[in-house]
Amino acid sequence: MKRILLLSFLAFLTVALAFKGLDLWSLGTNVDGNGIGIHFLGFEINDRVPKASIPVYAIGFLASSLVTLLTGIVLTGVKFRGFENESY
Repeated sequence: MKRILLLSFLAFLTVALAFKGLDLWSLGTNVDGNGIGIHFLGFEINDRVPKASIPVYAIGFLASSLVTLLTGIVLTGVKFRGFENESY
């Protein structure tokens, strides 16, 4: 049960990070003023991100989503591999 909750949380986090990364990537440097503030899940990441750094943050969010996805896959693989070795 704990593993299912952990995998559900990782799946949610993966999707949220990917959407934030894609949102920032599509925004690019097309912003009003000198920059933007970046918030994720109600937390302020940075309140003054210059235009030139927005793609770096987008890549960071996309890379973080990839890490959480791979973590979930590894945990799932360990779970299924454990069942193969057990005899009933």
